[in-house]
Amino acid sequence: MCALRSGFSSASKVVIYFVFVIRTIHSQETKCGHPPVPMNTKLTLSNNNLTAGTVATYTCDEGYELFGNPTTTCAANGKWQGELPLCGTNVALRRPANQSTTVRGGAATNANDGDKTTVHDGKKCTETMKEPSPWWQVDLLRPYPVRVVRITTRGCCGQQPLQDLEIRVGNSSSDLQRNPLCAWYPGTIEEGTTKTFTCARSLIGQHVFIQLVGVEGSLSLCEVEAFTTAEFSNDRCSVTGVGTDVEFVAFDRTCYEFNVGKGGSFEEARKACKSRSGGDLAHGFRGVHNTFLLAELERRKPSLKTQLVWIGAHKEPGFTSRTWKWVNGEVISRPAWGKDQPNNYNGEQNCVVLDGGSNWLWNDVGCNLDYLHWICQHKPLFCGSPDKNINTTIAGTNHSINASITYNCPEGHMLIGDAERVCTSSGFWSGEPPTCKYVECGKLPELAHGKITLINNRTSYGAIANYTCEANYTLVGEEQRTCGDSGVWSGLAPQCLFDWCPDPPMSEGTTVKVSGKRAGSTATYTCKPGFILFGQQVLTCGLGGEWSGKAPTCKYVDCREPLGVDNGHYILLNGTTTHGSVVEYTCDTDHWLEPPTRNYLTCLRDGKWSDDPPTCELITCPEPEVPENGYVVGYDFNVHSSLEFHCEAGHILAGRSTLTCTTNGEWDGEPPTCYYIDCGKVPPIPYGSVAYTNSTTYLGSEVTYSCTKNYRLVGPSSRICLETKQWSEGLPRCEEIRCPAPQLADHAILSVTGNDRLYGRTLIRTQDSAVSVTTFKIGTLVKYRCERGYKIEGDPLSTCEDNGKWSGKLPQCIFVDCALPLAPNNGRFTLLQNATYYGAAVLYECYENFQLDGFPRRMCLDNGTWSAETPMCKEIVCKEPESHTGMNVQVSSFSVGGTAIYTCPRGHNMEGNVTRTCLKKGSWSGFIPNCIPVDCGRPTDIENGRVIIMNDSTTYNSGAEYHCIPQFQRIGPYLRKCMEDGTWSGDEPRCEMTTAPSSDSQALGLTIGIGAGVLLFLLLILGIIYLRLRKETPVKNTENIQGALKKEDQNAAVMSYANLNDRTGNNIYENIHEEVYDSPYEETSHYEPSPISHRNTVTINGVAVR
Repeated sequence: MCALRSGFSSASKVVIYFVFVIRTIHSQETKCGHPPVPMNTKLTLSNNNLTAGTVATYTCDEGYELFGNPTTTCAANGKWQGELPLCGTNVALRRPANQSTTVRGGAATNANDGDKTTVHDGKKCTETMKEPSPWWQVDLLRPYPVRVVRITTRGCCGQQPLQDLEIRVGNSSSDLQRNPLCAWYPGTIEEGTTKTFTCARSLIGQHVFIQLVGVEGSLSLCEVEAFTTAEFSNDRCSVTGVGTDVEFVAFDRTCYEFNVGKGGSFEEARKACKSRSGGDLAHGFRGVHNTFLLAELERRKPSLKTQLVWIGAHKEPGFTSRTWKWVNGEVISRPAWGKDQPNNYNGEQNCVVLDGGSNWLWNDVGCNLDYLHWICQHKPLFCGSPDKNINTTIAGTNHSINASITYNCPEGHMLIGDAERVCTSSGFWSGEPPTCKYVECGKLPELAHGKITLINNRTSYGAIANYTCEANYTLVGEEQRTCGDSGVWSGLAPQCLFDWCPDPPMSEGTTVKVSGKRAGSTATYTCKPGFILFGQQVLTCGLGGEWSGKAPTCKYVDCREPLGVDNGHYILLNGTTTHGSVVEYTCDTDHWLEPPTRNYLTCLRDGKWSDDPPTCELITCPEPEVPENGYVVGYDFNVHSSLEFHCEAGHILAGRSTLTCTTNGEWDGEPPTCYYIDCGKVPPIPYGSVAYTNSTTYLGSEVTYSCTKNYRLVGPSSRICLETKQWSEGLPRCEEIRCPAPQLADHAILSVTGNDRLYGRTLIRTQDSAVSVTTFKIGTLVKYRCERGYKIEGDPLSTCEDNGKWSGKLPQCIFVDCALPLAPNNGRFTLLQNATYYGAAVLYECYENFQLDGFPRRMCLDNGTWSAETPMCKEIVCKEPESHTGMNVQVSSFSVGGTAIYTCPRGHNMEGNVTRTCLKKGSWSGFIPNCIPVDCGRPTDIENGRVIIMNDSTTYNSGAEYHCIPQFQRIGPYLRKCMEDGTWSGDEPRCEMTTAPSSDSQALGLTIGIGAGVLLFLLLILGIIYLRLRKETPVKNTENIQGALKKEDQNAAVMSYANLNDRTGNNIYENIHEEVYDSPYEETSHYEPSPISHRNTVTINGVAVR
């Protein structure tokens, strides 16, 4: 019964919903979205409801022109009819222009001078010669997105009309065909008309070209305009209240103001420019900005009262300053100085002008010239009308710099992009306009045991759906869902579940407290003291009528004794260490807990204390505040430590000079302060001067007094600035000073110069002479000399000082003798004058094989000593001789004459000096020798056989095997070794043809004979071995002995053979099969064992070594 009722209710809801939607659709009128608006354009609507028939009218901001249809209409299908117009500004005006050729009076600049007249009588249009495909181009100075080009043609008559016209926009200035095509007009343009060409899309380029393609004729244009939306108009730069002689020009999103009707100084010009928004004199211009400014000045040049124009560049005053800067502080890296500039006349030319007499190059002039023109540079005051896309609206009408506007979308639409745009200092809005997208999420599925309520009865973007459940049912999931930007409802669909639970489960040793039995109610379990709960302590009644989880259990927990701490102790507050017990930590005197919050620890359920024990650290105080103009002296900030406070020079300490760290971690007082003390200047003194130490007059400063020549200071020579702000002691004075006649020692001669009463003469005085002058002025110089053979002891010069006394002590003249010098060990000396008095010389030399370390010549000085130190004679020795790896060097001695003998390892020959001698210059004679391995060379080939080089090596101890071809036998050794002397061991074997047996009897006899011979030979060998075993035989050259290889394992890759022939000399090479040398050891019938040598040999591991 309930199920039928529920189904009936859902069906009724669906029918009601569709009826409502159908009625709503029929009741709504067809509307268009809010129309789009291009940049720098204003919109006017005939009907704000935007119903069918509404007309949208577009008008451009001041300084912009509209291209396209100014109106668009809302159609019955809910869409706007017509294309969006364009509001652009002309960026070709007065920019540099050029053309293929020029007829007199038809300059290229006539086509963008702003004069749109079609009459050429006054030379107002351009004109090229008659030529194939003539062209004209304008340089916009920077790339712009150009959409519209407008051309005004020359009027009637006498000129060929324009036909087959191409307009190109791009960045190539030399090859115009590389630039993209904006428009092509194959027909003829009427004379004296203005025609507008719109590019299929905006073309970004710096150059605009116009060309008659495939036509031989003359190109004449009266005006060409290129329009863009990426630059603001000159009107955006205009400021109200300025004179008509001021012209504003916009370039590259910067406003330039040309003040060419009046003059002023550099500072007056800056003041006028700064009155604009962020303005100043033109500065920082380079590249295209420089080209633009110079072109504008050149155009105005005929009307200028003076051809010197201020710009924003200057330097610090004075002759020494060399750094020029822009007015914004930036250093100018490459100033465009004119000839002989800057000259800095009188050191006062610290400002810069553009000089029209020098092609507008820079000139430095005085900043006070008050009749010069100037150029201002500033940013626009506001932004143009912002652009917007269809279906968006804008909130905010403030278009000034830094103002912001907000974009909004209609209900059910999602905004894509930045909702807010800001008017930047460039005069353009930040970012791009956002768009609005309609989003439909669709109908939501039904909710069992509940219902869904749609807010505003819609399912589009931003719509909200609320979920509710019936009685005894609880909503699981989100109560509210929102239609998102991807057309999907947020979150997951919730459910309505039954919400009544039975009694909660119980476990042994636990108690439970139940808050209720409905969904969301809880059952809380607890344990006895000392026990801990394991499991889920709280169970919750869930939807569906079941409790969450299982019943927990209780177990006994003990944390044991806690850890102790250094410089402290702990107390168990409960007297136990079971779960829930608490331990308290305290510290000894002068210590505190770190961290201070860890003084209590609790025994946790896992049988561990709640944290690590704290530490007891020595008490420290925080770093004190250092007084201004002062400093602190101290070792540390520990408890009971003290800090001393001091003030910088010129300051006095106010407060306590010492602070101590207390046991509460704070200093026992406030830091002191430092106050400044100044005593001021002192009055001057006659015939004297005053000097301030360190050029200061503050506390502790010192002033010193000195007197002029011939005057002495009476009174204190220095005074100190005291805490009373007064200078210490009284003011001194200066009085004239004179010295008495100087004294004279025995055997001395005295000369006096510089005394005022001798009128510039030099007085020479001895012991037998006298002088009438009784006093001498300060600065008089006395020079003492000694008679021949004596030296002066003491300072020979004495000066009358400012204390009225002669400087220094009276010098004495004494006889000079240096005595005999010491002779060096292993050396001798020679007295050149055979004397030891002052000026005598001594020479030193060493015995053979010794060298002198020191000066070889010494002089007897006037102080009675020999110059320098006694030299030493050191034995000449050589360093350790150099050698190569593997060499052995035997040194007999490192002294002169000693030898170093080099030897090489076995199997090597020495190349170079075997013996080197230590020379007298401390180096070894000759050069380091080299050890060259012994190489026996390749053995010669044998006829009717081959030679196998073992390991492909012919150096010392290498082996060579000899083999004969079938029907030949070897005569000689089977194996030869490379010897130390560079030769192969033994004689070279040969291969001889074997003879066929004559008969069986002959073969038998031969066999018996050979057997008997072999037997006798073996007996002889056994006898020799017996004799040698009784006598020890040394083994020679047992190094690097290689085991003999089996023939089937040897490498036969290296093989050589001679011409194969028989005894008659006939070549038998054709009779030998090619496979004979491929596997020579497979012929077992011809296997030849290693031959037994008749020389003395020693066999090691089966190898015979000779």
